[in-house]
Amino acid sequence: MSFSFHPEAEKELNAAIDYYEEIEPGLGYDFALEVHAAIKRAVYFARFGAGLNNESLGCARG
Repeated sequence: MSFSFHPEAEKELNAAIDYYEEIEPGLGYDFALEVHAAIKRAVYFARFGAGLNNESLGCARG
């Protein structure tokens, strides 16, 4: 399984990385590493989850 960013989400992530980098050199890089590590875990563990349907999402039915 792979992932991709929505273009707007990617812009926001890059802006956050730049922001943290301005606060302290290297902090933006560390932030980016943590974001990608979290995504990697989510992608890896997604294969162990149940399939999604209306009940598992808790959708109300009329």
